[in-house]
Amino acid sequence: MRNILLIIFEVIIVYTILTILSKKYKENGIYIYAIIASFVSCIMTLKNISIMEISIPIGLGTTTSLVIGGHILVQNYGQEKLKYYLAIIFLTCILGGTFLNLSGLMDPSEYNLLANKSYDSIFAYNIRTYIALVISLVVAIYISCRLYYMLKRLQNNILISNIFTFIIIEFIENIIFVLIAYIADYQVVDIALCICFRYIIKTIIGIIGTIPLYIVNNYSE
Repeated sequence: MRNILLIIFEVIIVYTILTILSKKYKENGIYIYAIIASFVSCIMTLKNISIMEISIPIGLGTTTSLVIGGHILVQNYGQEKLKYYLAIIFLTCILGGTFLNLSGLMDPSEYNLLANKSYDSIFAYNIRTYIALVISLVVAIYISCRLYYMLKRLQNNILISNIFTFIIIEFIENIIFVLIAYIADYQVVDIALCICFRYIIKTIIGIIGTIPLYIVNNYSE
């Protein structure tokens, strides 16, 4: 129960920050948020939690908010801005993952050895997780923003466009991430359960993201 409450708290924080930055600094605010959330995702994705005895990685709200940030961007500033957004996320994840891995591989000093070893155990040898994060995020955001923009033009309804987009895109994103990150470590049943639970949670978080979409869109108009 505590894990679920903390995920809810994470969602409230990330959507609040995204909304404030988008409203106050507009397009630049979305880019600023992309840098912050991408780096945070590099750290949070390394930890797994248990929900109903199913192991899933954290950072669900943070990664999903990056998709919502993309929706806000293409909705208010056009599809042509998507390439800059993706480039920022890609570079931040690559640089963040690289530096975290390098720091984990450095030989620790004898001072505070326990903390150093704990740090190394977290950030060293997690290249596959970082690769999974980068590929799944970039693919998901690209397809999601294109699909959302198309549905928004057809339906002119933010809620319907966002719901249908997340129902489709999170299925793709979860399969990519889980298979790359855990295919060598999990049993088939555990992989399937991780994909299902992660899909349900991230889809719900994405649908909740309609709220900042409405707020920013109404402010822009």
